[in-house]
Amino acid sequence: MMQRFFQKITPSEPIHAKTLGVLLVSAVSLMVLNYGQQNAVYRLVEPVLYGLFSFLDSGLQRLLWWAFLCFFCYFLLPVFFLLAIGERNLGLYGLGTQGMLQKGRPYMVLLLPMLPLVFLFSFLPSFQLTYPFWRVDSTHALWPGLLIWELAYALQFFSLEFFFRGFMVHGSRGSLGWYSVPVMMVPYLMIHFSKPFPEAFGSLIAGWVLGMLSFHSRSIWWGAVLHIAVAWSMDLLSLWHRGLLG
Repeated sequence: MMQRFFQKITPSEPIHAKTLGVLLVSAVSLMVLNYGQQNAVYRLVEPVLYGLFSFLDSGLQRLLWWAFLCFFCYFLLPVFFLLAIGERNLGLYGLGTQGMLQKGRPYMVLLLPMLPLVFLFSFLPSFQLTYPFWRVDSTHALWPGLLIWELAYALQFFSLEFFFRGFMVHGSRGSLGWYSVPVMMVPYLMIHFSKPFPEAFGSLIAGWVLGMLSFHSRSIWWGAVLHIAVAWSMDLLSLWHRGLLG
């Protein structure tokens, strides 16, 4: 049914039907993600989360809801759309694994200088007050909460990379070409508006670099690895500085 709907757009239109669909699904996904985090919605799912994760504190339960929303909106909704329009080869959207080792080289070039910078920034009190998002302290048992959080955090980054650098970039490259990267950067910057200005500004650079790397390599895997490696390093360094790793 969805295929027939999008086929009603004539070939003479300046934008391909699939590109229009990708942009519409992206907008819907971001709306669901935004409104799904509101307190009124969370109160509806809170009893379920408590039943499933009663051994975890309420703060971590809410973070798990955020991670699930990211997975649902950034990954499941776009994949459902692609399958609905008859697209079966998800490798075309950055999930292919061919030539993985060769594709990882530029990402490692980016990662190596970033890790020392993360280490230096980890000495700042503001850094230690921000990370990890799960507000663990000496009154909490670190395990298994930390492991659960970091796995959920990693799933969120994989989903984010697929959505922005996979679904949006490769889903619209057929009609937009490399302009699909700056189109992707607009909503990517917008989700950083609540962050401090340096981080929001840095998302412009990161969005461009990671977008172009994905555009040329046709892969999102190393971008996800880069994001996860930096995020895990930030969390562990913050806990280490606060003497919470043992």
